[in-house]
Amino acid sequence: MKFKFDWHWSKLSTLWLIMILSVPFAQQLHIPPDFVSKVEEGQTLFLLFCFLFTFFSTICSGLSGKKKAFWLWASLWWLLLLGRDQNWGRQTFPGYEHAVYHTIAAILILGLILMLVWPRLREGIVYYYQQPFPIWNFLLAAAGFLLADAIERGRWISQFILFNSAYDDLLEELYECPFMLALFTVSAVMQWRTILQMKKSLKQVEAH
Repeated sequence: MKFKFDWHWSKLSTLWLIMILSVPFAQQLHIPPDFVSKVEEGQTLFLLFCFLFTFFSTICSGLSGKKKAFWLWASLWWLLLLGRDQNWGRQTFPGYEHAVYHTIAAILILGLILMLVWPRLREGIVYYYQQPFPIWNFLLAAAGFLLADAIERGRWISQFILFNSAYDDLLEELYECPFMLALFTVSAVMQWRTILQMKKSLKQVEAH
């Protein structure tokens, strides 16, 4: 079973690439340190939006069977990213025992794993394995993630993009922005392609 790649380069792909290439120049803008917290807040709201968008698009669009199962699972992935972004609740609800935050993390991760027991979800994964995958946006998302990780962990590549250590947190967060945006583009394109195909099929059935 061969994986299908969609090599279409979109205007959004160009935008995410420009964002990735522009991040190092933020070091020359004399941005105040507290701007990092605003970026983090924006990311939290965006991940919440991604979860709600994917979930309600799945519920309200009329998707069923393996396709509905797959996108419900995908919405849980966004919830997991939201939980990780919030350090499993430590940022929003600080002061609780570590066991509380570990429990939140365990519930989200186990939820993703246990859903794989659902036969329809496994059928959905096989189905989307055979569908065209927006490879460029995925690669741009991966680039944003890897560059953010390089800044955070001080990997060798960071010496070529981090010129002022005072901006390490800012660059890390800024690289996470195109990661999230490009990843959402991948998700939205695949989901809405499915919804449009479903509606087209229904119209053809009604026409006959």
